[in-house]
Amino acid sequence: MIALLAVRSALPAILLCALLFTDPLNNAHAAERAASVPLPATGPIPKSRGELQRSEMSVIVPIPSPRPPMKTKPQKRPPPQTPGRLPAKEIACRRALAKLGVSYSEQTPISEARGCSIAHPLVIERLSRKIALKPKATLNCATALTLARFFTDKVPSLARRHLKQPVATVRHVSAYVCRTRAGLEKLSEHAFGNALDIAAFDLADGTRLNVARQSNPRSGTARFLDAFRTAACGPFKTVLGPGTNADHATHFHLDLQKRRNDYLYCK
Repeated sequence: MIALLAVRSALPAILLCALLFTDPLNNAHAAERAASVPLPATGPIPKSRGELQRSEMSVIVPIPSPRPPMKTKPQKRPPPQTPGRLPAKEIACRRALAKLGVSYSEQTPISEARGCSIAHPLVIERLSRKIALKPKATLNCATALTLARFFTDKVPSLARRHLKQPVATVRHVSAYVCRTRAGLEKLSEHAFGNALDIAAFDLADGTRLNVARQSNPRSGTARFLDAFRTAACGPFKTVLGPGTNADHATHFHLDLQKRRNDYLYCK
């Protein structure tokens, strides 16, 4: 009985489908009737995105607590830069200067674009415990040591013999200077702290003895200057002075320029 009722209720739908499939005109009319059927008014209307209900707006949202400050590790400072160790030769040279009573101070390395340079320069104030150097002179240690030994071992006896009093101060006009030789493109020995130009000597009694050709070659002053010049040739590789040329008419030029076979140039 139930099955018979189901077939009877489904029969109209079956007949409608048969008519649609068999008659195109009927199909079009059926589509128009379906489009004209109004939508049900009772269905739920979905909320638009972002629309909130009053109940949702009243919900208390907790504010997140601030993050604790990040702990940063203290940066370690780099160790202080210490000057590089001097070569053994430079250390030995400075020890020898100290024994002779030379007053000096260290200077930062010198290096100029023209090629002038001193790797380990010194500023010399005194050549010995008894002889000052004015003004202060920037030299390399080898030149300073040669000067100190010469003024300690040779000059005192020469001064006693010819001047009857000691030399108290040596006055120079040029030590380290970045320049070329006069009239040449080659750098001077002064450009390496390898030379000193002596213009005068101050004696113990305050007398100023200038280095220049003396009018009386038999005077004690003239004899001292000649003896000084002769004794300097050997410890120094170059010795020039009054009579050499016009450039050296008023001073002694002493340097340690190295030449083949240790040749000396004293004129």
